[in-house]
Amino acid sequence: MRRTQVTPQTTRTPSTNSHNRSHITLLLCDDHPLFLLGLKTFLERQDGIKVVGEATDAETLLKLATRLQPDIVIMDMSTAKRNDFLVLHQLAEFCPDTKVIIITGYCDPVDLLRSIRAGAQGYLFKSSDPNLILNAIATLRDGKPWIQREFTEQLFDVISDLSRIAMPPPIQTLSLREREILRLVSEGLSNKEIASKLHLSVQTVKVYLTRIFHKLSVRNRVEAAQYAILHLNEWAD
Repeated sequence: MRRTQVTPQTTRTPSTNSHNRSHITLLLCDDHPLFLLGLKTFLERQDGIKVVGEATDAETLLKLATRLQPDIVIMDMSTAKRNDFLVLHQLAEFCPDTKVIIITGYCDPVDLLRSIRAGAQGYLFKSSDPNLILNAIATLRDGKPWIQREFTEQLFDVISDLSRIAMPPPIQTLSLREREILRLVSEGLSNKEIASKLHLSVQTVKVYLTRIFHKLSVRNRVEAAQYAILHLNEWAD
């Protein structure tokens, strides 16, 4: 059988444990072991891909992701949505360079929108052609989101009717780590000073700041600091 190749992007900035790595590392999670086995078997047959771990629950997934720092996590929606998408927020906090693809057996546009806000970047049906997941992996590798075409109509419907979703203030969409970094920015600390204080790399701080700017719809650290000061009453969890 002809193997579909996902060619790594040579200019990709590697994550902490992926220096000089020639393949894309994946961590898989699904609460149906048989589906998980089939997905793993398919992906392990592809050139340029390495499955570094698998899990059947959110707790195991988070432990593995924190240790392995994979390029991409592929997980089922039922696991992702537990506790108001807590695992997605935790992945964003502890694995800032890891991207998330969600696979699902049905399309709930409200869940889809909430998962986007929580940090997921790829979506497809479990019943899809297996090659679509390779498309999603390649697209996320290139730094772009990937949503299967069948999701888009329902997604636009729910976006046009946001009254269906209790939308929290933007500042409350930040993870605990993002809030901590935003506080330090508002106190006037530089990226280097923040990195030293939180025991992070400067590059990781920059990744967090990019996400913070996007979530708050601000353009730079000055606007972010001003936003933080003006919305102090919204900081409570």
